[in-house]
Amino acid sequence: MAVSFETILSRATAGKPLQRSQIFKPSWFYFMTQDPFWVWCEYHAPKSRRLDETSRFDQFRMDGGGRWEDQYVAHQYPNAYQVQAPWGSPALHETIRAMLRGETAIHGAALWLLGYNVYGQADVLVRCNDQASDLGNFHYRVKEVKNASKLKQYHQLQAATYHWILSKLQGYCPDSFDIVLGDGCGEETINYQTTAGTMRQYLAEWKAIRDEKSKPAPIALNTTLSPWRQYANELLTEQEHLSLLPGVGRATALTLRDQGFETLGDILDLGPDGCVREFNHDHHYYHALAYHRQQPVFRPGQSVAVRRKRRIVHFDVEDISVLDGNLVTRPHTYMLGVATPDDHTKIWTARGQDDEARMWQDFLDWLGDPSDVALYCWTRYESTKLLQAATDHPALATRLHAVQQALIDLKEEIKHRPYFPVSSYSIKSVAPVCGFHWSQGDVDGQSAQLMYIDWLQNGDDTIIQKVEQYNREDVLAMLAVDRYVHQISQGR
Repeated sequence: MAVSFETILSRATAGKPLQRSQIFKPSWFYFMTQDPFWVWCEYHAPKSRRLDETSRFDQFRMDGGGRWEDQYVAHQYPNAYQVQAPWGSPALHETIRAMLRGETAIHGAALWLLGYNVYGQADVLVRCNDQASDLGNFHYRVKEVKNASKLKQYHQLQAATYHWILSKLQGYCPDSFDIVLGDGCGEETINYQTTAGTMRQYLAEWKAIRDEKSKPAPIALNTTLSPWRQYANELLTEQEHLSLLPGVGRATALTLRDQGFETLGDILDLGPDGCVREFNHDHHYYHALAYHRQQPVFRPGQSVAVRRKRRIVHFDVEDISVLDGNLVTRPHTYMLGVATPDDHTKIWTARGQDDEARMWQDFLDWLGDPSDVALYCWTRYESTKLLQAATDHPALATRLHAVQQALIDLKEEIKHRPYFPVSSYSIKSVAPVCGFHWSQGDVDGQSAQLMYIDWLQNGDDTIIQKVEQYNREDVLAMLAVDRYVHQISQGR
């Protein structure tokens, strides 16, 4: 005979009220495995330093997980019971009643185990009739749905926690749980016991952070996510952390820390020869020196060595990988921009994927014979887009391949000649050092993709004009960097 509603409710709450600020959310395993400093901030950082930087594109990507989950459940479990109550006790009560009724599947189940300081919302609970539980002659198993192509540790830990809570509530612990990956990427069955120990270890670490018995430090610049990214970056900048050096991200920073190097001062103390002994190069030293002086520096005896041809063009593309299932059904390039040394700029825009070939054709006609052109880009991304366009538009392939051969990566041309006081050689980091600043704070390469879709949907040209201005400023930024490095190389 099944236990009562009150029995399962008591297991879930242990007679305690829900205090969300003190309870662990299984989604936090991402932060516990990647950046526990973020968790520390949620409890102990000054609330005034909290800054939500979630962009429209970030939200779109996060919403994509929900869209895939809904699509999967609708296809695999069309009769699944959907928990309707808003988050809190009503959702928990609704979930327990659905379990006691023996619903075939429960979507959005509220799972609480307040006696152990955990609670969350599982994607799907699937009824299995091969083993009885306190619910009756059946039990439920956890099936988590992730919009990811590969299984990650934090996926397993999150699902394992739901599995643990569910086992406590229903009085039966299945051997395994399931994780569904992104569309077409398959499904993994995970043995609970292989994950349970690690789960408990991280939960203990979380409790130590919550209770101020442990204080993790930020790992590297820009590794802490919103809303604590800027706060973490300020702390790292104040201590002149090694991740202020370009190329020193999370993994490298941890490696250098293990070797006894944590600050720019540690690198400057080594000197160029000491860096060569330790790292087989002296780049860290000259980057640290540039940061210390807050200006670009050349290695002694060196100057700018940018390759030139008779014609000079700075080139940038905007492309889209977001598909809307209607107007955008394949990744494609939708905008091209150029700048020439006389400050002339030109933008070509495709009105939808079917107009892409026309856009490339117009650009090719404007460029003419590329054999005498130094076609500067920033990174080799434009190279991949030219090759993609050549595949998609065979009639233009020969000319597009010729243009691809004319590309020169300006970033690699100026990198280390000079050394810039930047943590990244992205154009957004280097150009401001050279005096160039973008005029629109609400447009970047990611948000521009959604703005492009908006424009295709409603035809409002003011939307695409903002994207065109963003693209125009990208090529002007490259031109500004090009000029700047030549001026300082000549001592001007």
